[in-house]
Amino acid sequence: MATIHPPLPDIKLTNNGAYREREILQQLQQGLPNSFDAYHSVQWSSLHDQTQRFGEIDIVVLSPQGHLVLLEVKAGAVSIDEHGITKQYSSDPSQPKNINHQIHAQVNAMRQALQNNQLHDVRFAHLLVLPDQKITHGSIAYPRERIVDATQQDQLCQHIISSIPTTDLSSQTRDRVTLFLENRFELIPDPSVHISQIQSTNSRLSEGLATWVPRISHQSHTYVIQGTAGSGKTQLAIALLRQAAANKQHSAYLCFNRPLADHIRQIAPTHADVANFHQLGIEHWRNTEGEPDFSDKHLFTKVAEKYINDAPNFKSDLDLIIVDESQDFETDWIQAITHRLKPEGKLYVMGDPDQLLYDRPLFELDGAVSVTCNDNFRSPQKIVDIINLLQLATTPIKARSGYAGDHPEFRHYTPTPSGTESAIVQCVSDLLAQGHTLDQIALISFHGKEKSHLLAKDTLGKWPLRKATGTFDKNQNALWRNGQLFAETVSRFKGQSAPVVVLCEVDFEELRERELRKLFVGFTRAQYKVVCLMSERAESMLMARV
Repeated sequence: MATIHPPLPDIKLTNNGAYREREILQQLQQGLPNSFDAYHSVQWSSLHDQTQRFGEIDIVVLSPQGHLVLLEVKAGAVSIDEHGITKQYSSDPSQPKNINHQIHAQVNAMRQALQNNQLHDVRFAHLLVLPDQKITHGSIAYPRERIVDATQQDQLCQHIISSIPTTDLSSQTRDRVTLFLENRFELIPDPSVHISQIQSTNSRLSEGLATWVPRISHQSHTYVIQGTAGSGKTQLAIALLRQAAANKQHSAYLCFNRPLADHIRQIAPTHADVANFHQLGIEHWRNTEGEPDFSDKHLFTKVAEKYINDAPNFKSDLDLIIVDESQDFETDWIQAITHRLKPEGKLYVMGDPDQLLYDRPLFELDGAVSVTCNDNFRSPQKIVDIINLLQLATTPIKARSGYAGDHPEFRHYTPTPSGTESAIVQCVSDLLAQGHTLDQIALISFHGKEKSHLLAKDTLGKWPLRKATGTFDKNQNALWRNGQLFAETVSRFKGQSAPVVVLCEVDFEELRERELRKLFVGFTRAQYKVVCLMSERAESMLMARV
């Protein structure tokens, strides 16, 4: 069965000619082998002596070899005499249309177009199809053997096949002919434009939480929002902070990850306090105990304990507290933080149990208003399909992005330093060839910083890596190594996103809940595309889950 372009239902049946054309296309679809393609209503134009002419070829058949057969279909009666082949149309009965001239223009236009597209080896034949008339002879300008009349309609496919040259062309040439017939150009699309459109659209779509959650009022002044990745929690947080700033209220945003706090600080109102929990603890330690000893491996435990113990004596100075990544918080941390809340102050606790990467129990806040949202506006629809297929989330996620996208691309890598680098370099090179830019790509390691071959390097291939050094300036701002390619761990990149995510070093000996959650976090960081570099043993365990 041949393939028809566009599909048959797209033909508008406005007259007898259109009906006949559809019948012939149906005949070609059923009678030609699978390797044939037929294009109908093919537009053409040619330029001769600064005059541009336009026309249309009823049907162009593309053979498996890459050669062409042009069909001109004339329903109803035609006349063949010493003047050639003509057809009388009711729109202008006084002026018969010269079909010879029409065919001559088609042949010349096709010949010129093939030459212009450097398709010199492609040959084509022309057939005049007269489905409603029996004829005995052709004309001087058009031979009888190139005419298929009503008595030969059942042999049309055989006529087409016999008209095709037997010489073979390369598969690349046939692909170029296909592009030529589809009026396409061999250009690499610019993903930057598409990504910008997706980001803008998805940002507007995900404004739901930020629009209606602040309108909820309750006497407890405590609100728990459990929203899946990409549901708009960050937009909600920023909206609440801006609202507080507009009302000249004192607000604070607190999270678990230091990189997320640094990111939010860049987009939050200037007067909002933004920190992760341990930054609060360190600052409190400095104010009460002096400079902390960062060489002490138990420092952060001590800092947290002191903050919790001293919290009942804190001044209640905050009108609004937002706790993000609440699934990573200890219950005692939340209780300590709330001591700074004014009696009428509001507490918003936002989290996602599917992003719990640490061994901590989930908790509940008595009397709180609870809001649940499983809508993902960030991830392309096909990525969400795979997330649900692999059951990476405890409940199915609803894809709300306006972009269908592609499924995550899975590639193998060898979990050695050289195998890791080779796989990532090849992946980045392929992405660049597709039109992506380095600043759109985030390399996210499945491992922690200590075990990652990727993050142990300062340069990957020819590209220097942009990554956290683990040190801070005198104002406790994180210091970063300058580079072209962003690199981070899954845990530290939680709460952030990038157009293209390359999830690197996905390797594990056992597929447990924590591994599933890390995959979930990694997949949901991407706004446009995900590539997953996975060891063979990890892939086999993941596929077994399906």
